[in-house]
Amino acid sequence: GGCVNATFIPTQSSVYPPKSMYCEIEIISTGVPEGKSYEELGIVEAEGSAWKSDLEDVLPKMMEEGCLAGGDALILQSSDMYSVGEDSTIPVQRISATVIRWMTE
Repeated sequence: GGCVNATFIPTQSSVYPPKSMYCEIEIISTGVPEGKSYEELGIVEAEGSAWKSDLEDVLPKMMEEGCLAGGDALILQSSDMYSVGEDSTIPVQRISATVIRWMTE
């Protein structure tokens, strides 16, 4: 079967109140808009395998983790595909993203 998991790794000591698991969190794949300052909360690393290895499968789980960490947005970093299984036929996609909070002036 396909399976997806995601983990949040804090990169700083201050902790923010979690938002609802299904909060509106922004996905940034092309870099942060200029002039917006933000604070990095941590990294979400996620993996999806078999027929759950598309970004669309993995992203919702990453968004949940970002929301629970109190984040406002996820900045997609890297993703790589590799294969596992006895004859390397099961695709796995590993994606990482930085969880950020916008800083208000």
